Amino acid sequence: MAIADVKMVSGFIPLKPTVKMLEGSDHVSRTEVSNNHVLIYLNKVSNQILSLSFTVLQDIPVRDLKPAIVKVYDYYETDEFAIAEYSAPCSKEHENA
Repeated sequence: MAIADVKMVSGFIPLKPTVKMLEGSDHVSRTEVSNNHVLIYLNKVSNQILSLSFTVLQDIPVRDLKPAIVKVYDYYETDEFAIAEYSAPCSKEHENA
């Protein structure tokens, strides 16, 4: 089992029902939303591409958004992990609005 820990981009919050819907996937055993993180418990991690998504809402407008981090780690061996950054969707589009 592995955990994908998705830190929210500043000013954004996850829409909890869309996070919960991930549990319908064969790859996800459960999900949790806590503070500014979404935890996705994965049954296994392989070398195959796995795409999961949920909806976020901009709760507070923030200028100059910085990327947030997704950390995937083994549930039992937490020192085995991978980290990637992601940026807010449409952030460039809203800066000019």
